[in-house]
Amino acid sequence: MAKISPKQININEGAQLLIREAAAVDAEAVLKYTQEILADTPYLMTTAEEFTQTVSQQKEWLARMAEDPNKLVIVAELNGMIIGFLDFHNGNRVRNMHQGAFGMSVKRDYRNKGVGKALLNALLEWATRNPSIEKVTLEVFADNANAIALYKKMGFEMEGIKRKSAKTDAGYHNLFLMAKFV
Repeated sequence: MAKISPKQININEGAQLLIREAAAVDAEAVLKYTQEILADTPYLMTTAEEFTQTVSQQKEWLARMAEDPNKLVIVAELNGMIIGFLDFHNGNRVRNMHQGAFGMSVKRDYRNKGVGKALLNALLEWATRNPSIEKVTLEVFADNANAIALYKKMGFEMEGIKRKSAKTDAGYHNLFLMAKFV
């Protein structure tokens, strides 16, 4: 059974965006999207060189995520092309399964156009309906001002700072911990 229903959303430029659950059949497209996004953004923990997942591994992962009622993978599609991605994982222990963290990305050409907001709305609507999930968390690079502004606008609050938690060629980066109770 689907966790979310596909939803058409008008984004800032009047385009029709489709927000839907990712399925195992999307493995190749999700893999291609992930490879593109990793090569294009400094704000993800995984580097393009580290990402070695195969199509079959991606297919297995998407199938496992779809089977778990407390995990979610959604994509944003525009004209059949994935332009945004979000995955949510709850805790795997009795004492932390009420909360989970998500990661989200949007292709460069579609940032600041409502795609991230649409993905985040879908996650929060699902989490609010899910009887097991009470808290949604994230980590964000402290210098990713646009993402932080979106999270604050969506009701996320600062919970802490992980100092020098990411190291890139440009040096160390702090990560902000943010959360929202649903």
